[in-house]
Amino acid sequence: MKRVTLIVAALVLVAAAAAAQSASNRAWQQRMDVEIPLPVPLVELEAVNPFAVVVDETPKVTQATTPRKVNITGAATVAAFVDAKGVCLGAVPLKLPVPGLTASIVEDLDGIRFDPAFAGSAPQPSWVVVDIAVEGKVKEAEVIDQTLVMPDPAKPPVPNQPVAMKPPGSLRNLKATPHAQLSKLAAPRRIKVSAPGRDDEIHIRALVHVTENGRCDRYVPLELYDGLNPWFSGFLASWRVQPATRDGAPVAAWVEYSARFRMKLSGISSTTSRVVRDREYTPQQ
Repeated sequence: MKRVTLIVAALVLVAAAAAAQSASNRAWQQRMDVEIPLPVPLVELEAVNPFAVVVDETPKVTQATTPRKVNITGAATVAAFVDAKGVCLGAVPLKLPVPGLTASIVEDLDGIRFDPAFAGSAPQPSWVVVDIAVEGKVKEAEVIDQTLVMPDPAKPPVPNQPVAMKPPGSLRNLKATPHAQLSKLAAPRRIKVSAPGRDDEIHIRALVHVTENGRCDRYVPLELYDGLNPWFSGFLASWRVQPATRDGAPVAAWVEYSARFRMKLSGISSTTSRVVRDREYTPQQ
């Protein structure tokens, strides 16, 4: 009986040692999550122009009529500096819908009355952005020169960006309360802007889609005052075009159109205005 007890004790000790050894082995074999950063591969984008197609012959305009007496409308976006007394000390045009408005806007806004901005109950000097709706008319226009070329397959089209105007030093150095600190923005009591009629040379650049039937059915402006869109759309509607061809058959295609026009504009006048509340202006140094 004593021999059996000794054998059982020995077996228990062996089993315990084996279990300890097994646990020790498993400790070394435990899963560990280690993040190993892998290099990010470089992917070069291919410059592809989605407007470019292969054709044998470029479209040619065979007939076009420049529209006369076309009404034009748009909004001029302006940043105005208004002092704590509500007097506009100067303005910076940010976007113009038609040519020839810069000087008129600067002169007409100088000195006009605003309700000043407030921080709590105290009036504050501030910059405020205002949209001024204007209207006028294209009396007549004539083409000085124009070209149609096929878009470059390797150069996607890029619209022209207007050059941002800088305020004069007298305005840049004035202290203005930041937009975020204002409880109420400045607001014009009445804005009246007008510009005399003028003869101007206008450059227009656009992507124009010509159908296989030789008509223009849509366009993408690349260099064009917003207010002149109705006039330009009417001009394109008058086109008769010899369409592009491929393998001897007419095909639809985009072409890049560039032209200079001599344009006679009527006087431009403002109609309404509104404060652009979600836009802040900081003068460029």
